[in-house]
Amino acid sequence: MKTTTSIQLRFNDIDMAGHAHNAVYLSWFEQARMDLLRNFIEKDHDWKKFGMILARNEVDYKRPVHLSDHVEVECSCSAIGTKSFDLGYSLFVTKAGERRLHAQGRSVMVCFDYTTNTSFAVPEAWRTKLARMMAER
Repeated sequence: MKTTTSIQLRFNDIDMAGHAHNAVYLSWFEQARMDLLRNFIEKDHDWKKFGMILARNEVDYKRPVHLSDHVEVECSCSAIGTKSFDLGYSLFVTKAGERRLHAQGRSVMVCFDYTTNTSFAVPEAWRTKLARMMAER
């Protein structure tokens, strides 16, 4: 399973060259990541005790995004480790009925307890849901 998140482009996302600034892609990926996490983390979750820390972000830019573009980001789990999991992102622009890949990305999320400043094993409930997502891709 993957989530698809529609992105609302803002004027301040655009740089002087007339396309989306490279840094906003990470914000768009974050929006998609939060949509995916809502699928298996409850609303009243204790993020300090059972949180996550972003250990790595990668972006491969394929084509520029412009202010008038219709943008969607697909997010899915691509790997599960002992204390971390990887999320993959595909950013698409739809123009004139054609959906084209404009960027891809990956992030590594480490399960982290902010009260003790230590990592912890991916909770079994999360592991099960993430594994199911990977199987449905």
